[in-house]
Amino acid sequence: MKLKKLLGLILTGAMVLSMVGCGSSGGGSSAGSGNATEQETENEQEAEDTQQNEDEKSPGESVADSGEEINLTFWHIWPDAEMGAIVESYVELFEDEHPNVHIESVATQEVEYQNNKLKVAAATGAQGDVFMCWGGGYAKAYVDAGVVLPLDDLMEKYGTKDELLDGTLTYGTYDGKTYGLPLKQWAGALFCNEELFEEYNVKIPETFDELLEAVKTFRAAGVTPMVLGAKEGWHIGMIQNALAVRTEGADYMNRALQGEETLDTEGIVKSAELLCELNEAGAFPDGTLGLGSEESQEEFYMGLIPMYFGGSWVSSGCDSEENEIQGLIKAVPMPAVEGGKGGINSFSGGAIDMMMINANTANPDVAYEFAVGITKYMSEEAYKIGDSLPAWKVDVDESEVSPTLRQVEELIKNADGYVLAWDTFLEGAAIEAHYELLQGLIAGTTSPEEFAAGMQAAQEEVKGSEAE
Repeated sequence: MKLKKLLGLILTGAMVLSMVGCGSSGGGSSAGSGNATEQETENEQEAEDTQQNEDEKSPGESVADSGEEINLTFWHIWPDAEMGAIVESYVELFEDEHPNVHIESVATQEVEYQNNKLKVAAATGAQGDVFMCWGGGYAKAYVDAGVVLPLDDLMEKYGTKDELLDGTLTYGTYDGKTYGLPLKQWAGALFCNEELFEEYNVKIPETFDELLEAVKTFRAAGVTPMVLGAKEGWHIGMIQNALAVRTEGADYMNRALQGEETLDTEGIVKSAELLCELNEAGAFPDGTLGLGSEESQEEFYMGLIPMYFGGSWVSSGCDSEENEIQGLIKAVPMPAVEGGKGGINSFSGGAIDMMMINANTANPDVAYEFAVGITKYMSEEAYKIGDSLPAWKVDVDESEVSPTLRQVEELIKNADGYVLAWDTFLEGAAIEAHYELLQGLIAGTTSPEEFAAGMQAAQEEVKGSEAE
């Protein structure tokens, strides 16, 4: 059964049970109905007074300070490392500021969380009160099923939109309603080790032809030119998706990934052809289909591989004291493609990582206050360490920010379009089809034409299932 239909059935059942429970509560009988009516009137008045008090709260006043003991669960994807420490730091800060609130922080490794844990829990609305999620196509089934709280009234109540950067709510908005608070933004860039380019007398590429020539020169010298962990389909997609922004343009790609246009076009075929050209020229590590993303990037951080096309989060590793490439990296856009419809100022990227609130939470205002607080805090701290670009208006001393991330930020100042990674735009089975088709391109078992046709077929199947 499709996830959305399953969620809908479960939620319908839950509503019926809730209505039955309400009808039988109180243990009363027809006897003493006058007293019952009087009590109901008093209860209704108390409820109205409570709601009025809540409505009159100013945006700066915290409902978490009522004194009532409140327990919230927070589900996220940072069990360790720098981001995990940032999460726990804010949880402690929030609990210190609100002694009556306890936050149970539940961390799960990202792939397991995204592919299994969240999907299973959301089928019964049992995910955390506040939970990490991804906008675009990923969260759409949860939103459609009613297990995510719409935030517009709360955002209006607390004046939140004034604190966000323009455009950051786009992929957390469905049918005109906002469901996600953006954690961060990202942009794709080609990270180049200038020392290696100088050593081998290679020009940092501005066009695809120059990129291909650089690949051939490095490979001839016995140097692996580019990072790629093709065991994980999304890692291949980073490159192909960015090439599609060049060949088809950002506007068209956004429409096509939403199902408004076809994915079987000459431009998308061309993006796959260019990926294959890089592969055939020896751009990627030997045995790349057996390498994961983490494993594949190690030699880049050791200063042995000259190029890495990735998201702005790569900046963090470039500037880490644990790595060998501090001060050696120049970030540039994906090279231009001759005859392509997308210019140099269009980028892979956007704001897709979101904090969402469970529609079943017993404490929506407190959950919202925590969600806003941790999202803003993490947005600022992640910016400082080079993990991502902020989605909120932050006041940060530029000297505290990763130098490589500042380069990426400079690149996008004149950005005229963004396209999310395809696997966060697509839905359901189309995501797995995307990964398999990408791996087929690298393995040589899928042609560029088959890639484009296969993507369109997968998109139509998913969209057709939704319409049933």
